[in-house]
Amino acid sequence: MRIDSEVEFLRFRFPFRIAHGTRLGTDVVFVKLTYDGNMGFGEATLPPYLGTTVDDVLRAIQRPGISEALQLDSPIEWHAALFQIIPDVMPALAALDMARWQLETKLKRKSFDALMDGEIQIKSVPHTYTLGVSEMPEMRQKIAFAELQGFTLFKLKLDGIADADVIRNFRSTCNKPFAVDVNQAWRSVEQAMPIVELLEESNCILLEQPFHKLDREFSFELASRTHIPIIADEACQRLDDLQEIVQAFDGVNVKLQKCGGVTPACEQLKQIGAAQKKSLIGCMSESSVGCNAAEQLTYLCDWADLDGPYLNDNNDSICRQIGYSL
Repeated sequence: MRIDSEVEFLRFRFPFRIAHGTRLGTDVVFVKLTYDGNMGFGEATLPPYLGTTVDDVLRAIQRPGISEALQLDSPIEWHAALFQIIPDVMPALAALDMARWQLETKLKRKSFDALMDGEIQIKSVPHTYTLGVSEMPEMRQKIAFAELQGFTLFKLKLDGIADADVIRNFRSTCNKPFAVDVNQAWRSVEQAMPIVELLEESNCILLEQPFHKLDREFSFELASRTHIPIIADEACQRLDDLQEIVQAFDGVNVKLQKCGGVTPACEQLKQIGAAQKKSLIGCMSESSVGCNAAEQLTYLCDWADLDGPYLNDNNDSICRQIGYSL
């Protein structure tokens, strides 16, 4: 099993502003596994607020025992072995696991869902296009671009500052359904309620991570005061977090970069479904490599937010450069 890596920078088409700040792109480490003439690709995407660096990922994928772990036969075995080696750098673990899964589907000549769950009925789920916090002229540009790509569902980023203006500007420009992601920016239920009432009037379909990731009481109270599903993102990182947060939220946004790959994300989604909660498979503005890996899990989800290849204007050129087939 040969392991290669390449460091790149995914450049946003538009400046991406959320409650954590504004950035122009994202550092990424691509991983390529080569085995028996087949290649599998994975991706570690590193927005600054994660606190994981390119060097962290490169050091992690070079730790002793990685190649041997990747040659184990089943997802449970290889992921457990990888986790023993890399328990502390989730994006690196995610990149290796998604690359190993791509190899598995090629070697077995079966799709992910067939290997994981046998014969199932694949469903089509709504996919969102994310609009970073924007003034009206830029918002119009983003909406026009997204509609040209065929998107009919949007996600608005809010930052707790001019939320009502963002919502009204969107509604004055576009009548399509939308979700919102607050990225922990709200400080109290009382601050939230006027915006929530506006969201209800505007037919918002879900509200993501309104309060601090460690908060449970505000999230639970807000969920009791609105019919809009309250979805956890930063509050739920790994599989072990589910039991703690499941009572405070109506659903969870699962991301490969948070939980460590396709294998744990699949288990997380199944447990969310068993708890009769809503699920969203999301991304951290990954390229097609990461988003296509996550797309395999949409059959377990209610919504998908896998718009990274459209948010980044150099997605196609980078994928071609590393040898990944679009």
